[in-house]
Amino acid sequence: MNEEYLSYVDYLKSINFEKKLEILKEKYTDKKIILFGMGIFLDAVLDNYDIKKYLNVMGISDKRVTEDKAYDYKGFNVYKPLALRALNFNVILDTGILFEDTKKYLNNSYFIKKNVCIEKLVQIPLSEKIHNYTDKIKMTFKYLIVSKNIFKAIKYFIVCQKQEIVAKTNYIKNIRRLKKSDKPIRTAFICSDTLHTDFVGLYNLLYFDKDFKLFPIIITSDNLLESEPVDEEKMNKNLEFFNNFNIKVIDGVDRQTGEMACLHAFKPDLIFYQAPINIKDDFNPYKMSKMALTFTIEYFMKDANFTTMGSKYFRKQVSNLWKIFVNNKEDKNLYSEYTDIQNKDIVTVINKNLNSGIVKFLKKSLKNL
Repeated sequence: MNEEYLSYVDYLKSINFEKKLEILKEKYTDKKIILFGMGIFLDAVLDNYDIKKYLNVMGISDKRVTEDKAYDYKGFNVYKPLALRALNFNVILDTGILFEDTKKYLNNSYFIKKNVCIEKLVQIPLSEKIHNYTDKIKMTFKYLIVSKNIFKAIKYFIVCQKQEIVAKTNYIKNIRRLKKSDKPIRTAFICSDTLHTDFVGLYNLLYFDKDFKLFPIIITSDNLLESEPVDEEKMNKNLEFFNNFNIKVIDGVDRQTGEMACLHAFKPDLIFYQAPINIKDDFNPYKMSKMALTFTIEYFMKDANFTTMGSKYFRKQVSNLWKIFVNNKEDKNLYSEYTDIQNKDIVTVINKNLNSGIVKFLKKSLKNL
């Protein structure tokens, strides 16, 4: 799966793009529209939203299109920019990131008539931007009340997103709750790829430790989009892999809803995510931070997929985790740089034996042992 595409799908959900389209529908009633820019972002929009339901889109154009004759793309006619002059439309909605460059390109090239309005497809009103900023201030203040640490509160306000601050506040509450409890820490492991199974050693260590209660390993799909079916053959192979080692494992994907109901039913205190890129919305770190501490482990940074790690979707997921464990300072610096979490106090170095070191860290942090 293309990580950039996934990041755009995630972004559109985060801004409630469906609602934005309702506003555009009212704004551009009786207007004929051209979408400009054929990139991955446009694919994310057209694949996940019924644009025709909201807007009267005549077609799509892009500066890279050179064909003289219009052709079909995802149900829309595609025109080269030079052909736009002959079309009768009122509005161009830019799907690219560099809006000013698009506007300058179209106006200076005389591809469109002077009365055509050029605007962004994604339109965030000033009132919403102000609301988001004040909401972040409120979340930071809540963190300050819980943590009683003004220096970290100021730092997190500067370097963190609102969701990240909320997650950090939740994690403080969860740690305090677990320290007061004399019950074993309810721990869930989520796996989507048996080719990288170094975490099994950690699972076994915790399984035989009286301070932890381990649930069966939850196998999930690495397909995050609702439009993608579950790979049944791969799921069965993953289940068989753990069964061969006599490790308790369950298929966690509900085929009708695509959700992982079992994770919520377990009510875990601690959740391990094997592959952060494969974390689905209904059980991502931000949402699960309300009930549990979340973490992952990077065993071998030299084998890491740095393209994936640098994607916006991956960065968002790991920036909401409680901890990411690595084996040395160099790996910490490299991981932090690629995921842009240098100052967010997430990546933790465990020297020597990583799995046993993590167990000691967990016991000390959560049980005062």
